[in-house]
Amino acid sequence: GLEEISGGTIAIDGKVVNKLEPRERGCAMVFQNYALYPHMSVSQNIGYSLKVAGVPAAERAQRIQAVARILELEHLLDRKPMALSGGQRQRVAMGRAMIREPKV
Repeated sequence: GLEEISGGTIAIDGKVVNKLEPRERGCAMVFQNYALYPHMSVSQNIGYSLKVAGVPAAERAQRIQAVARILELEHLLDRKPMALSGGQRQRVAMGRAMIREPKV
């Protein structure tokens, strides 16, 4: 998705993904600089991809809580990224990837 394929094939879980859109590949990534939305809360950052995908609010809230519990972010869900430490921001970025339940 970020780089053009110059040759060969890319397979994920035995499926060639060269011509698939990035969102169809079953992958998620965490950027080194976290790439969090500064105007959104931790909860909104984690759940953003689900909102864009049209996941109902109740299901989004449940999945956000589950990911926040795993990453020990429950007490930070209402904070904005600027109010977090570097490690907390990194966990929020990981939560954004995890909430999509990717294969990779």
